[in-house]
Amino acid sequence: MKIKIETLSNAPGKTFTYDFTVAEAALSLNEEDMQVTAPLEVQMRAAYRDEKVEVEGSLRTRVILTCSRCLKRFLFSVNEEFADEMPMENEAEIDLSLLAREILITMLPYKPLCQAACQGLCPTCGSDLNEKQCCCPVDNVDPRLSVLKKLLE
Repeated sequence: MKIKIETLSNAPGKTFTYDFTVAEAALSLNEEDMQVTAPLEVQMRAAYRDEKVEVEGSLRTRVILTCSRCLKRFLFSVNEEFADEMPMENEAEIDLSLLAREILITMLPYKPLCQAACQGLCPTCGSDLNEKQCCCPVDNVDPRLSVLKKLLE
């Protein structure tokens, strides 16, 4: 969905409302660590003020992410509000679908976790510490400092 800047600039301060849905495939976000499972529902308001377009609204969708600690895939629901402003210099139109995609990407967690208390994987044997505790010895010494540890013995 595209809107012409001229439409907004001819009515400065007037708020225009846009409700639309972007299909999962159109988002082009399906990667190994992330998969969009529901269409992106967007409710957006836009107004032209001081040679800038101010947008605000909400996004809603569901994404499958990979936990950064235990590597399990989990469902993450996005239901977020946003506000942004864009300077309009030599722009003729705004692609709202592309804008919504960019806003969605910024709303996704940088380091996704399946749960806040995720214990991750054992660094020695690789077992999931959320499911069971392994019998590997806990040695929190940096291998680069192992020579210094020998001095203490």
